[in-house]
Amino acid sequence: MKRIVITGVGGQSVRSISHILAVALKEVGYHVALLYDYDSSIRNQKISGLLTYDEKPIENPMIDEADILLRLHQKGDQLIAQKTLCDTGLCTDEEIPFGLIGIEKFGRAVFGNMVALGRLFRLIDLDISHLELERLLPKSYVRENLKAIQMGFDFNLYED
Repeated sequence: MKRIVITGVGGQSVRSISHILAVALKEVGYHVALLYDYDSSIRNQKISGLLTYDEKPIENPMIDEADILLRLHQKGDQLIAQKTLCDTGLCTDEEIPFGLIGIEKFGRAVFGNMVALGRLFRLIDLDISHLELERLLPKSYVRENLKAIQMGFDFNLYED
């Protein structure tokens, strides 16, 4: 069983990223459980997507330790994780300036979250070339989101 936690604040597309990842995993044959934990006043408050997937049915989807923690904001959860993937300045494991990439490449920081989704696809070894991602994405900015996901998937942490 694999466990992924995506955490940030409302308005950072945490629910979208979690949902797209869950549907993609389901489409390739995994059993998936997705739970959300968030404050009722969504904007700028902590939100987490807790995703569990396995080849067998999931009996307990609760997560106290993650295989991968994607942390997009300092308010986000700081669970114990085997691998932590963070926006710059939020951890010491794998830091990628998602927001800055979103601004520089697509004109808005929010596209950095699709870069993060692409990186997650790579980390869990899910081949995105066989997915119909455009069907899973929000209807606005599909082309930009697809490019951002591909950028994250192709991202080389050790590139100069």
